[in-house]
Amino acid sequence: MNKLYFTVLMLLLSVFFSCANVEEHYVFQKNGSCKINYVFNLGKAVSVLSNLLPDSVRQSPSYLMPKDTAVNFYSDLTEAERKKLNNEQVDLSRATLLHLKLNLKNKQMLASVQYEAKSPKEVKYFLTHISNIAQQQKLGQLISDPQVIQASSGSGGMGINEDYFNYDISTKHFSRKVDTVKFRKYFKQNEAMYNMAKAALIDMPYSVIMHFPRPVKKTGNAKAKLSPDKKQLTLSSNFEEIVKMPQLMNLKIEY
Repeated sequence: MNKLYFTVLMLLLSVFFSCANVEEHYVFQKNGSCKINYVFNLGKAVSVLSNLLPDSVRQSPSYLMPKDTAVNFYSDLTEAERKKLNNEQVDLSRATLLHLKLNLKNKQMLASVQYEAKSPKEVKYFLTHISNIAQQQKLGQLISDPQVIQASSGSGGMGINEDYFNYDISTKHFSRKVDTVKFRKYFKQNEAMYNMAKAALIDMPYSVIMHFPRPVKKTGNAKAKLSPDKKQLTLSSNFEEIVKMPQLMNLKIEY
C-alpha cells in the first residue's frame, strides 16, 4: 500500500465517530451466526480534512484517482505484531475485513468493517475485542510523515469502539448496556474532535440496523422501530443525543 493510503486512513481513524455517519448492521441466523458490517460514511468529514492536506497531496495523481481497497486485518499486521496475538485474536483478525472506497476529489469516503461470526460467543468476542485489535495494528507507525501522525494523535482510539458496552447474547436474545462511566471517559478523551465536528456543522448520525430470523418480541428501547413483520429493528440517533444520554444506545432484544 502506498503512503497516501495510510495518510488518508489515519486521518479517517482520527475522526471516525466525530465526523462520520455511522451504521451498525447485523444479520442474525437461527443458529446464532451473524454477519456484522460497520459502515462509516465520511463524505462530510473529507470536506473538512481535505483542507488540512497540503496542495502537493491534493493535486497528486494518487489523490485524484478513485480507490477501492480491501484490507484483511491479519495480513496488514507485521510479523512482530502477529506474535503478540493469542489464538482467538488471530482468528478474529483473520476474519475481519476493512473495505475502503475513496473518491477524494469528489469528497467521498466510505469505510466498512466486515465480520461473520459462527456463534453468539463469536459475536460477543468480536464486539468486545475488535477495538483492541484495530489499535494493535498501529498503522500510524508505518507513516513517516510527522504531520500526519500529529493530525491523527489524540484520537484516543476513536473509531470502532465497543469498550463501553456490556453484552449478553444468545440464539434468542441480544442485550447490550452502556457503561456510562466508561463512555464519559471515552467522550472526555475525544471531546476536542467532537467539538471540532460540531463547530464545522457536521452531522453525526448513528444507526443500528438488525435483522432477525424470527419476529422481535421485545426491544428494550423506546426509540427502536420494528418493520411490519417485526424481523428488522432500526435504532436511529445522533452523537449529540448520545453524549447527553448514553442510555439511548441500550438494547434488550428478545426474538
